[in-house]
Amino acid sequence: MYCSQSDEGLGDFVALVIKNKHVEFRYDIGSGLAIIRSTHVLQPGVWTHVSVNRDFREGNLTVNAEPTVGGKSPGTARTMSLNTPLYIGGVDRRRIAVNINAGVDHTFRGCISDLGVSSTNVDILKSAIDSANIDDCNVLHPNQTKLTILVTTPPATTTPYDPCASNPCIHGMCQSTDSYKYSCTCEYGYVGRNCENILKQCELLLPCRNGGSCTDLHGSYKCDCRLGYNGQNCEKLAEITYDVAFRGDGWLELDRSIMSHNEERDVVGFEISTNKTKGLIMWHGQTPNDLNPDHYMALAIVDGYVEYQYNLGTGPVVIRVTAQKVDDGERHRIILKRRGSDGSIELNGEHMESGASYGTQQDLNTRGSVYLGGLPDYAMTYGKYQEGFSGCIYTMEVQDSGAIDIGEKAIRGKNVSPCTRDLDDRLPTRGDLGTFQ
Repeated sequence: MYCSQSDEGLGDFVALVIKNKHVEFRYDIGSGLAIIRSTHVLQPGVWTHVSVNRDFREGNLTVNAEPTVGGKSPGTARTMSLNTPLYIGGVDRRRIAVNINAGVDHTFRGCISDLGVSSTNVDILKSAIDSANIDDCNVLHPNQTKLTILVTTPPATTTPYDPCASNPCIHGMCQSTDSYKYSCTCEYGYVGRNCENILKQCELLLPCRNGGSCTDLHGSYKCDCRLGYNGQNCEKLAEITYDVAFRGDGWLELDRSIMSHNEERDVVGFEISTNKTKGLIMWHGQTPNDLNPDHYMALAIVDGYVEYQYNLGTGPVVIRVTAQKVDDGERHRIILKRRGSDGSIELNGEHMESGASYGTQQDLNTRGSVYLGGLPDYAMTYGKYQEGFSGCIYTMEVQDSGAIDIGEKAIRGKNVSPCTRDLDDRLPTRGDLGTFQ
């Protein structure tokens, strides 16, 4: 006997099978397989009375007058959904696939003389809607199995089934739609078949600690951590010193005095590593309220190459080193130089490219803060960059400063962490930038 939730052999099912001369009652109500096996050994040609019943998770199997064998399905599910016809003796394999957990792949060979369901005798032939390869019991060989079957699910003596009795709506109110189905009206912020998923996790869980800001995602959330903290919930201290790591969604604001541009000459050095093809490493322009596209300096990764841009008020200068990509996860040394309108970028001491701006302007007049790793608002780049840096800035030097304590100069930040590396490997000696030639 077999009946299931779907024609594809998926979901709930109930089956009565014979395996190795023993009767097994198998079922799944959505939370795992139950197998109840009789100890009775079937005798060929001898009539055998089989009775099975299921009451929510619990099932029982009785063969002849021997003691009843009980079992229980795992999990918390209590109701069963069955949509296919009830098949006796086999199934129409053109229409359905048998659930693999039924445990058999052969059809029944023998005789079934009586069938009762929930204390009602079923006329097998008159109740049939389809059949194939059946015959009268009188023509069967005496060694074939002979069964009478009684099925109750749930037993006729139980009270009417209430699908809301098990309180399936975890965060909501249950309402019966018919004898076997229910619907949930979920509390505010919860969704799902049983109101099991939190839609507004930020509002209901308040997961972000230490001043972090929360953003709801599909079935989850994301914390943006302020300077000094990191971790999934901004629960960890993150002390920034000479190096700083970014993951593409952060930025670090430094005091503008770190890069004053008081002279016509600029020399700025970085040591970085990344495996991303795009990302803004450094930006120094105007204040967030001043979106004047003139006067800025930037360093970025574009298509895997390092790019140096600056604008003295007469138009942008774009200098890119295309001899070597830097999105390989290795450490790379970058030196930016500018004297008046002339600029250059040097990569790893091997590759250098240069350029120059038009006009007579020689000074870079930037009034905003210096940003590393990204920006709080990419409108500040006038549409030139849209993505933050993902990787590590190991050192930063300006003019002849030597390695700068980045954390000491930091004003604000979001989603920044120290790089994971040895302290002895952080600090280069002073004067590594050389002089402008």
